[in-house]
Amino acid sequence: MVNVEKFIRTRKRLKISQMSLCVNICTQATLSKFEKHKQVPAIDIMILLCERLGLTLNDIFPIHVTLKTTSNEQVLALAMKALFYQNLVKYNQLMKQVDIANLLDSEQYTYQLLQYFSLVFFQKNDVKATKLLKKIDVSQFNQLQQLLFYAITIHYYYQQGFFDKAEKIFNDVWRHQQNITVADRSGFQAAIIYLLAQYQMSLKNYKYAMMLATYGINFINDSDGTYFLENLFWLLIEASDIWHNQDFIVNEMINNARMIAKFHKNESILNKINQRKKDI
Repeated sequence: MVNVEKFIRTRKRLKISQMSLCVNICTQATLSKFEKHKQVPAIDIMILLCERLGLTLNDIFPIHVTLKTTSNEQVLALAMKALFYQNLVKYNQLMKQVDIANLLDSEQYTYQLLQYFSLVFFQKNDVKATKLLKKIDVSQFNQLQQLLFYAITIHYYYQQGFFDKAEKIFNDVWRHQQNITVADRSGFQAAIIYLLAQYQMSLKNYKYAMMLATYGINFINDSDGTYFLENLFWLLIEASDIWHNQDFIVNEMINNARMIAKFHKNESILNKINQRKKDI
């Protein structure tokens, strides 16, 4: 029922190894199980794997097989990846492709969460974010979605000047984040940790920000991902200016941040790196 052979033939024709294909999508073990007919990965993983090979889901799954996926679900999965990479041009293009009138409930929750993240953190548009908040039913989110929602809300309250509320939510999110034991490769936890670290940086709690950034880098490395990795390196770079770390350490972090930002097409971090170079 699943055309695994076509998937494998395409990968080999393109001379892409399992290891290369998996980068930033899933573990090699997950792909290996799929190619051995042992396990079909989650739909968001399949979308990204097929996209990398230039295939569609219909190439791998016969159309008459019910995949329980929709065009909106596919677009939202790609939009979330673009947002987590901070490729905001691609993110905005994808969000315009969403058929809002035909969103399923689960898709509506994802759509709203992505909008909220973008409005608060990247656009800093508190007016539109406030209007959106009135429509969001947090109780319908899963655990990671709820944590990400509240991590974003920390910045919403901070930007509004509600510092006590921001601090309370920070403590709650950080406590719950530490208690999560399920492995997450979706990028949600990386986003949460980065938002927590950036909040502490905004407060000029540089030591705390560095601790969270280091924690995040280690977490991301363990999960074989790169979501928000350049941002966490950049936080360490900014904090290093305060603590006067040795130049070779800072230069290594800059190189790491630049390399990952180029891969993600994260223009914000690339611009900050280039501006830093001009200022020196």
